[in-house]
Amino acid sequence: MNFQKIKSYSLLLLSIVLFSCEELETEPNQSTDSETFNVNGQELVDLVNQYRTEGCRCGSEQMPAVRTITWNEALAKTAYLHSKDMNNKNYFSHTGKDGSYPGTRMERQGYNWRTYGENIAKGYSNERAVIEGWIDSEGHCRNIMNPNFQEMGVGKEGDYWTQVFGTR
Repeated sequence: MNFQKIKSYSLLLLSIVLFSCEELETEPNQSTDSETFNVNGQELVDLVNQYRTEGCRCGSEQMPAVRTITWNEALAKTAYLHSKDMNNKNYFSHTGKDGSYPGTRMERQGYNWRTYGENIAKGYSNERAVIEGWIDSEGHCRNIMNPNFQEMGVGKEGDYWTQVFGTR
């Protein structure tokens, strides 16, 4: 075998391995056992769905009840990695230090979004406190109550929280 054939076979094998890994990452996981992301996913889904099923006031507007949302591990990982980056690099923004936006970060985790939203927070002690903080903020509340979102994930690192919403 000459060098060119070996190089071609190696590239083919690498492509197959990368494609296989990408497929595994895009498989949705509805588990809410998210200790890896430093949050209680089930509690977060329950709190969000309580507002979504009852409706609530976002600023001056009464938001109607909307369908429930489900947990997604790819979105939770997206959220966690953004919280970790903000914590490690001491900043607070929807734009990552690498210039990334939520949609870009979601795509990195294999989530092919049709629509997305993101809430960030800093300084809250637990799941209930951060959700109540977001509900008290009109823009964040609108994300929580957005009927176009079907899935969510949350991640926390240090004092930083990120909530990512998406629909494929």
